[in-house]
Amino acid sequence: MNILVIEDEYRLAEALTESLKKEGYQADAACDGNAGLDLALSGRYDVIILDLMLPGMDGYQVLKHLRKEKVRSATIILSAKSELDDKIAGLDCGADDYLTKPFQMKELFARIRAVTRRQGEICEDILSFGGLSLNIRTFVLSSQATSHTLTLGAKEFQLLEYLMRNPRQVISRSQITEKIWGYDSEVEYNNVDVYISFLRKKIRHTKACVEIKAVRGVGYCLQEAGGAL
Repeated sequence: MNILVIEDEYRLAEALTESLKKEGYQADAACDGNAGLDLALSGRYDVIILDLMLPGMDGYQVLKHLRKEKVRSATIILSAKSELDDKIAGLDCGADDYLTKPFQMKELFARIRAVTRRQGEICEDILSFGGLSLNIRTFVLSSQATSHTLTLGAKEFQLLEYLMRNPRQVISRSQITEKIWGYDSEVEYNNVDVYISFLRKKIRHTKACVEIKAVRGVGYCLQEAGGAL
């Protein structure tokens, strides 16, 4: 899951992103409203953690613009503003939740889980495509037609989950890199190819009729075995 932190207190933004990464999330940060909005409009973030008092464009403006542009990322306002009117204004602008500073990281993690459940991002335990099943709780990959199962590593799971949520669509290497390793990652594109190779071997092991097809010069597509793009 990709999370964007829009927070002008640099140390807090850094601490948040590091804590989120330790929890297994991909996290990027922006320290002003304009930069945060530019990143958020990409649509690649599942959750946005948004401060209200930002330079350039305040959090209310950022949120209104995102909702106007139909960006569906779940948004949690994280603010020192604790008055009831502030909370009502934030929720009325389109926020999914509102957490006041100071806060405990455990509570923030719980709220992230709650808003993503409400958004329907992780409400199902099993993703299925072409006879291939992926348990998003246990990382277990299996075939519906056989008894073959295996457990994926973290990056393998994130990559296959991304492909299974976008079946029959060509996904570029840059999209995969940003989704799995993060916006500021220095990971080389050939790392994507390496993990695709790992996944192909494991899919073949399950004997499911699914393949990851390469589209030369573009990226990859998850499709039924033998299917045409």
